[in-house]
Amino acid sequence: MSDYSNLFGERYSTSLLADAAYRAGVEVGMPTPGLRPLDAHSKLAGPAVTVEAENDLVSVLEAVHRAAPNDVVVIANRTADVAMIGDLIGAEAVRRGLAGFVVDGLVRDTVELIDLGVPVHCRGSCPVGPLKVPAAMKGIGVVGGPVLINGATVFPGMWVFGDADGLIILKVDNLEEVFDNAAVALRREESLAGEIASGTVLGDAFELDAFLSKRSDDPHSDFNTHLTEIGRAI
Repeated sequence: MSDYSNLFGERYSTSLLADAAYRAGVEVGMPTPGLRPLDAHSKLAGPAVTVEAENDLVSVLEAVHRAAPNDVVVIANRTADVAMIGDLIGAEAVRRGLAGFVVDGLVRDTVELIDLGVPVHCRGSCPVGPLKVPAAMKGIGVVGGPVLINGATVFPGMWVFGDADGLIILKVDNLEEVFDNAAVALRREESLAGEIASGTVLGDAFELDAFLSKRSDDPHSDFNTHLTEIGRAI
């Protein structure tokens, strides 16, 4: 499974995997916009360890403690504007070889987290941690159940991929098919990028005039179908 992490880190993007999943007819979880990486150049990929935090720092510590190398700790905490991870948890993540964090909530020590090289996607930052929240606002978090992350449900063991464009979630049973499709798409995109660099007009490569003519006759003409027929992808 680590090969998928390495392939994503070295060659692929969330955009490419999302396109590949749709072409394969595979269900893809996609949180709505709002979760952004602290470092736009960072990438994360790995199976999810999930936490419904309820402002409970102990549950986050438990998830990090139980996570295996290359896991992504996925934290849902939308109940208060407090930071659920910071530099100490980030340092422990580095020590344990974790792939990163997705926090549907806030974090702190952002400069230190970036310097540590810990990939983090979150809603934003706040200097106050959950230990300072009044007792009435704290619950007992749950580790290992399904969590809702900005509209996408993540179950433990599902794979999370993140980069500057956002996050996508895939079931482990679909990874091989998605990556096979992504490999084909990547070859096509690299070939087309080379053609454009050599002077080929993008509209000509996509036979755009032919499609526009087809669509004028039939407004329901599908551009994806057209691209497939001419052996292109975008």
